[in-house]
Amino acid sequence: MVSMAFYGFLIILIYHNIKNKSLKWGLCIGLTFLILLIGVSRIYLGVHYASDVIGGFCLSISYLIVYTKMIGKSIKNEKN
Repeated sequence: MVSMAFYGFLIILIYHNIKNKSLKWGLCIGLTFLILLIGVSRIYLGVHYASDVIGGFCLSISYLIVYTKMIGKSIKNEKN
């Protein structure tokens, strides 16, 4: 869950701030692959069930949505 939230936020920052399209998409795809590999490794090693990993991903995505909405509003307020 923490890796999904951290690397997901990095993906959002990279997507909005890097102008070079090939670098942007390469980093976004690489970080997405890293998130998926971490989740699969947790299942493979027997540390978590698949439902735990999927639930953690869903909860992390909801945190990311809420956090980016809050950050977006604060950035817009600072620009004005």
